Amino acid sequence: MESRIHFPRFVLAATVLAASASSAWAQDHGHRALLVSHPVLAASVERLTVESPTWRDALSAVAATGRRTVLVTADKVNGTFDSEVLAQARPIADDQARIETVLVVINLELLQRLSGLPVDAIQFKDDLDRIVAHEVYGHAVPFLLAGDSSGKCADPAPGQSATNACAIKRENQIRKELGLGQRYEYGREGLAIARRYWQ
Repeated sequence: MESRIHFPRFVLAATVLAASASSAWAQDHGHRALLVSHPVLAASVERLTVESPTWRDALSAVAATGRRTVLVTADKVNGTFDSEVLAQARPIADDQARIETVLVVINLELLQRLSGLPVDAIQFKDDLDRIVAHEVYGHAVPFLLAGDSSGKCADPAPGQSATNACAIKRENQIRKELGLGQRYEYGREGLAIARRYWQ
């Protein structure tokens, strides 16, 4: 789920996070297309980078624009994030509607609570990788490559098949390369954590 940011506190938060994020991952790879400082999120980004050529190509294309994604946990956005949402991409538009940064928020605490798994469990890592792929490659990258809201890649509209939605198609490309199955439904049903409630 993505939403446009209009409030100065979001812009300020994103600016501060972008300035302070000193990810070993970003430094090791010689560009700042994706800034991440949380070790669990950084590990997910590393898995995606190692295993997905599509992901690597996308980050290289974004790096060439000078734009970036800032990937953070929900606790870093100080009460401005719905505690029952797993993740969200928030494009930051300036006063001329240009988008140079997309803030991607991942609710690790909620994912742990729903899964009941430690962060080093395979199912937890797989679900996190699915979520990061959806938010970064599905939503953030199209905004950043366009540099404005024309890059919006949406989740399914009401009545639309999930597999026909732009963000799901993009997510499924990364899932295919990582062997994480295909997503056919919108919502949490596309995650391993949903199986916990079916049993």
